[in-house]
Amino acid sequence: MELENLIEHFLYAYFYHIEGALDKVKNKLAAVKYQSEEANTDEFQKKFIKEFILENNSLKECKLNELSLKKNGVIDKVKISSLSDIYIKNVYLPEELTPEFKKNIVANKKGVYSNPDLYLEISNGFETVYRTVELKSTKNDKIPGSSVQQISLYEWVIFIRRKNNNVSVATGQYINSITEKLAFPDRSPRPEVGFKRLSGWNEKNRILENDELIFNIDTTVEDNVKHLVLDWQEVLVDEWFELIISGSKLKSEKWFNNVIRKFSYKLISYINNLPQDELENLRSILSKNIEDSNNLD
Repeated sequence: MELENLIEHFLYAYFYHIEGALDKVKNKLAAVKYQSEEANTDEFQKKFIKEFILENNSLKECKLNELSLKKNGVIDKVKISSLSDIYIKNVYLPEELTPEFKKNIVANKKGVYSNPDLYLEISNGFETVYRTVELKSTKNDKIPGSSVQQISLYEWVIFIRRKNNNVSVATGQYINSITEKLAFPDRSPRPEVGFKRLSGWNEKNRILENDELIFNIDTTVEDNVKHLVLDWQEVLVDEWFELIISGSKLKSEKWFNNVIRKFSYKLISYINNLPQDELENLRSILSKNIEDSNNLD
């Protein structure tokens, strides 16, 4: 098995292992500061997780014997012993990224560049590869995630929930934390992510049987999330259209719902008075000016 595939298998086992290891140091996680000079910051969390990963940088303490990835019924199984030579050589914080690292991240990222929370240097003793890691922290459950242009769906995420002095940890791939709700702020939309969403996915699809770790991966479920991220404009349009044709107000209204109603009312009033040829011309202009790109300043 080539190094890239070994690394992917290593990461599935490693993030399961590190979740359990972090769960054992909840008191230390709870003591991490989240404020600096009166501003909320994850600076101290990043530093804590960096040092923790470096202290637990391999699968040597992992109690698993096997790892199985079941994707749409097809099983990909490896022995954990085959991953024993792989370790995390270094972890870089955003301020430690060199121009070469940034160039490498851009080359391997489809979306808009943003500094990763952590940048892992992974080695087998002979070759080296790099992976980005996202850190999320919440006091409750759901929070706005990254903007749609910055999301890497299969990036690994460490999600920490700090609630009433209790700390819970969930790890997994970013796609499995997205709740399928899309907020519409004043800039780029940020699909909501949830701690319960990720931990719930783990409970259902990450199974431990006789020291074998099994991931059940259903790409048809992933397709729904991909649609939200990759076709977010269409998702918002469908949501707004449903809002208008429903003819009723929601119990919990988004700030822009009334603006959408006023715009729709004005547009309908305008086109109702248009001759057919001008209506068709307007339709043609709108169609021409619709962009395929999801880019947003």
